[in-house]
Amino acid sequence: MTSFQETTLSVESLLLDPNNYRFHDDAGFVLADEARFHEKSVQDRASRRLRDNGLIQLKNSILKNGFLPVERIIVREYPAAAGRFLIVEGNRRVAALKWVADDHSAGVNVPEQLLTTLQAVPVLVVEATDADPAFFEALMGVRHVSGIKQWGGYQRAKLVAVLRDERGMESTEIGERLAMNTQEVNRRYRAFKALEQMKADEICGLYAGPSMYPMFHEAVSLPVVREWLGWDEELTRFTNVQTTEQFYRLITPDESEDAEVSEPRIRSYSQVRELRDILPNAEAKRVLLDPSRTFLDALTIAKREEFAQSWKSQVATVISALESIGALDLKRMTEEDLAEIAKLRDSAAELLETYDKLRS
Repeated sequence: MTSFQETTLSVESLLLDPNNYRFHDDAGFVLADEARFHEKSVQDRASRRLRDNGLIQLKNSILKNGFLPVERIIVREYPAAAGRFLIVEGNRRVAALKWVADDHSAGVNVPEQLLTTLQAVPVLVVEATDADPAFFEALMGVRHVSGIKQWGGYQRAKLVAVLRDERGMESTEIGERLAMNTQEVNRRYRAFKALEQMKADEICGLYAGPSMYPMFHEAVSLPVVREWLGWDEELTRFTNVQTTEQFYRLITPDESEDAEVSEPRIRSYSQVRELRDILPNAEAKRVLLDPSRTFLDALTIAKREEFAQSWKSQVATVISALESIGALDLKRMTEEDLAEIAKLRDSAAELLETYDKLRS
């Protein structure tokens, strides 16, 4: 059974979590050994990662308004160092308080009341029993996966993967824990595993990072793309080696023989979504995989019929707009307005003339 204890602790006794999921999509992120969390170098690195413009604003707010414990900071005992507590929820708020403490040590005037708070920060100490080993992950998940302070897609998916692979939880239970439906849990798990598969690729793995997660989230969501890449639900990976390599080349920079690097042909999840129209079209698919052609070339071919029909609705919209012009509007028209209408008349006349020539 999980127990909770309200108390106050000094800011010095609180340890930032250097493995917080918030950091996992930072460049160069590596997991720290939990037994070393209390070391100064580890804490300094975690603090540096948090010190962005948003934290400056939070610190300034605390200096002006004092520390308002609207949301309780949640901690757990840290067994590797007596008297220290690891933050489960509230890393940014504690980082701001530590920044205030650093400023005070450097000679900055800090309100006396706030200095008192630094010695008695209101916290909630949580102790989870072995009966619920996933409690802390679930607690963070409720706040940041489906809650009001959401992480990015990659962090959410990684938490799902941890709960499933390391905690042995089924998708239904994960969904219940994180307030997500089972379908979304499975989609995020598939996307995370697919991205991890690319990370292991000898050639393209260098480019695989958290920023690519949205593209994989979209890829595993589309049946036509999953089928093209040979997704295996049991193995949770793409099994068609040839098409998977083709997909990797589409989403990574292309380096030519003269060492010039060009932008990936697919650069966003919205372009991955367009594959549902491109892949079923043999000609569009061939153009997509041709290094000398662009993604737009393939999409244009795939939607050629759709584009060809779009002019009709556009013309209908223009006609409707013209028919809605009343007498008062006509009186108020400027020379520029009349010139636009005349341009429309001339374009239509030219198009009809061309049509007559083609028919003769």
